[in-house]
Amino acid sequence: MSDYSTYFVAGPENISSNHQIGNENKEQALIRIVRELATNGLNVFQLRAKNLDENNIIQLLKDLRFAIHNTNTKLCINDNVSVASKVGDIIDILHLGQSDMNPVTAKNIIDNNIEIGLSITNENQLDSIPDCIDYIGVGPIYKTSSKDDASEPLGENGLKNILMKTNIPVIAIGGISNIKVKKLFKLGVSGVAVISNILNNENHLRNFLLLKKQIYKD
Repeated sequence: MSDYSTYFVAGPENISSNHQIGNENKEQALIRIVRELATNGLNVFQLRAKNLDENNIIQLLKDLRFAIHNTNTKLCINDNVSVASKVGDIIDILHLGQSDMNPVTAKNIIDNNIEIGLSITNENQLDSIPDCIDYIGVGPIYKTSSKDDASEPLGENGLKNILMKTNIPVIAIGGISNIKVKKLFKLGVSGVAVISNILNNENHLRNFLLLKKQIYKD
């Protein structure tokens, strides 16, 4: 089974000037950041590129794959089944939301080796999860500013209810700070997905190592 413990979500739109070095554009800065995190044990990187066209997304995925090729980091594309169907040898995971293509339909389009993750925002959605789903992203757990269309926070009790009703690996997402990480793993999550936790300042590697410390400390 895949290790989803540290799951970083980002796109060029999440990169600001304090993340860039020299003449780097946002894509180049993102690739460098992901490479540094991958070298230090990142389990999954999900590309969420809402503002790029398909050709640019594919090129960025190719560049990301090259950057992490000597690591164990899995590469994920968010939402885009069309891209996933064309880059089966590049990506490891396709992540879908509730309003995206039906996962069963998507599974028949993409490479059979590609895992599929599914976002859920409430426990009622557990009833319609198909067998082809490898993990679920549950959230937001806490209030978040990283996603404009985020649902109301589930809270730790909402997360606990979901964990009690499923055997599918659960990735918690949404407003997760380091002080919350250990508690989430004690509740039973298989991983935490973060954006601003890593990119809230220019010290992305330090932020990531602090996150890992919270996960793996006794």
